[in-house]
Amino acid sequence: MSIHLKLSPLLHNCIPDYDPQKGLCIEWRSGKTIRQIIAESGVPSEKVNSILVNYLPARLNTVVSDGDQVQFILALGGG
Repeated sequence: MSIHLKLSPLLHNCIPDYDPQKGLCIEWRSGKTIRQIIAESGVPSEKVNSILVNYLPARLNTVVSDGDQVQFILALGGG
């Protein structure tokens, strides 16, 4: 099983050699949750504000499937 992981620009430096153009293809066991992906990818969980799976909002307990695109987003507010 493989998933495609994309990180928002503020998270690019969390994974060594991350390619912002291509993202990261990860071989994964069936039944993994977003929480497990965050823990095992090296992205600090406190930096993930939003999660999308196939462009739809997802939660930490969402189980990913083969071929899913997962996006971790760190959003900043300001004014």
